[in-house]
Amino acid sequence: MKKISRLIVAAVLAAFYLATILWWSAAPSDAGSAEARSRPTANRPGPDPQLPAVADPTGALMPPDSPTSPDAVERVVAQGTILDSRIEKEGKGNRWKRLRLVKTDVQPRLVRVVEQWQFDPMTGKADCLRREMFLADQLILQSRHGGNRKQLQQELQSAGMTVISTIAEGTYTVRLPTADLDSIPQALHYLAGHPDLVESAEPDGVGFGSGTPNDPFFAEQWGLQNTGLAGGTVDADVDAPEFWDIVGNTPGVVIAVLDSGLNFTHPDLLGIEWINPNEVVGDGLDNDASGKVDDVRGWDFVNNDNNPTDDHGHGSNVTGIIAANRDNNQGIAGMLKGSKILVCKILNASNSGLTSNLIAATTYARQRGVPVMNLSLQSYPFSSSLNSEFSACATAGVILSICAGNQGVNNDTTPNYPSSYPQQNIISVGNHSRNDVRWSGSFNPSNYGLASVDLFAPGRDILSPILGSSYSTYTGTSQATPFVTAVCAALKYANPSWKAAQIKSSILASAITRASYSGLCVTGGRLNAVQALSHAFRQTPTLDTDGDQYPNLFEYLAGTRIDSGLHRPEISATTNEGFLQIEMPRVIRPDASLQVEMSLDLISWSAGSVVDLSTAETLLGRLDISGLPRVFLRIKATANP
Repeated sequence: MKKISRLIVAAVLAAFYLATILWWSAAPSDAGSAEARSRPTANRPGPDPQLPAVADPTGALMPPDSPTSPDAVERVVAQGTILDSRIEKEGKGNRWKRLRLVKTDVQPRLVRVVEQWQFDPMTGKADCLRREMFLADQLILQSRHGGNRKQLQQELQSAGMTVISTIAEGTYTVRLPTADLDSIPQALHYLAGHPDLVESAEPDGVGFGSGTPNDPFFAEQWGLQNTGLAGGTVDADVDAPEFWDIVGNTPGVVIAVLDSGLNFTHPDLLGIEWINPNEVVGDGLDNDASGKVDDVRGWDFVNNDNNPTDDHGHGSNVTGIIAANRDNNQGIAGMLKGSKILVCKILNASNSGLTSNLIAATTYARQRGVPVMNLSLQSYPFSSSLNSEFSACATAGVILSICAGNQGVNNDTTPNYPSSYPQQNIISVGNHSRNDVRWSGSFNPSNYGLASVDLFAPGRDILSPILGSSYSTYTGTSQATPFVTAVCAALKYANPSWKAAQIKSSILASAITRASYSGLCVTGGRLNAVQALSHAFRQTPTLDTDGDQYPNLFEYLAGTRIDSGLHRPEISATTNEGFLQIEMPRVIRPDASLQVEMSLDLISWSAGSVVDLSTAETLLGRLDISGLPRVFLRIKATANP
């Protein structure tokens, strides 16, 4: 049989790794590069001759750019000026490419925005699969002449191109004579015709700082990102921006907050409440047989009605830490986006509540199937009935995140309820300051306990919404607890089958230990959201939360998010001059790693013959394929010991 030269890229999911496999057949190669799970470039279909090459098939169906979008490129375009735009057909089917020339505030020169859109003719909806931004008049070029910049400039002058700077040996930035939608592709076409001059060329992309939201008070939220302001200790925080880079949204997770209610009309809290799907609004009936009539958005256990509106502010402050709307150009950023809050009002306008209402609310939330509860409550007397209800929560696998209390005492010797109940599904949370120490000041000093307090979280001067449209800083273990609650919910989202035991294990095992917490809590440390996710991923290395065929552990190392199939690792594979190579952007992590391995039979794998040419930002493995009939490569994700 005649050998056919080709390059096939496919993804294989196996225990403890995601393998990207390349097959090479010995023959003159015409193979190009392709993303994982796609056909080779040479086999990709061309434009459909029955459809126009340039058209706008949707008109008003393409949604307008939003200045509050979580996508940084979309936000920039929405706030900029679009100078030119066109849509081109891309392959067969209903995929199109939109190109736009934009003047923005983020770069001094014009940018070229490239978007890939998928249109559904049945629904008329359009979804943007990818947005990328580039300078409209600049390339990154690698010369075949190595470091001879003068010679390169002389040869580019005839095309009006100018070498601007040397990035690395033989690699330069090149300015184009014009900045429009066609400047980049025309320049790349010209350079492709001069292989003796150019090793490679690509447009100069525009990126953004990781995870920083546009909420105006974000800089004051030291618990999310501590930059050392006001005498704080740099990085004494939960690493929220890095956390959002991994899991930006947690849809489908419901969190019960048992507190003074919620300010439903606060601009930063709009739409975060859980809506009871089994209740008919305003019909005066108990449709879901919960014992509560029209409990559409929770329940007020204080006044026994269906309006759990906050009349104190404590509940709104606590809830805002968990779920205040992020990236909405308003106020603060909450830890989670997409989760919903089951509001259980058990504290009155004086911020006090009854044990009976606490029991009733806990039972109500458990019966609604809520997996995570926040109880920023202290100084309750011991109750055997509440103890029984907490045991029922433990049996159901519900995690209870409870504040340790604000008396500055040792809970080992002076129990503080409800955090001091013995159930193993309870996480007891103390309060640390921006200085990375237990808060022990005169106002609301944090309780502690080597056996009874699990860990600390940010709790001093925590800004969050209250009543009206206002914000206020609160101090206490009440504010530390919702940070832990949010991470518990994120772990539940990443591992839907997990119960309280697994969630608590990852929270405690990942705490950042410090001498300042030694002897004061079980872990000797404080909460870290990223480390908690990492620990969870390493326990379930093959789990793929967003269903894009890349496990969470792999995406954690590739620097892509686990909450959206649109955020997938960008893997490319090429054959060139007798070598086969595979590369991918990566993030170096201390607790897991990526490695390129080879196999001749898909059974035995080894990294032995693969040359590692990786940089800090890119994983790159190269293999000499001379004399090999065929060979397979894979990228393996492994949890470090």
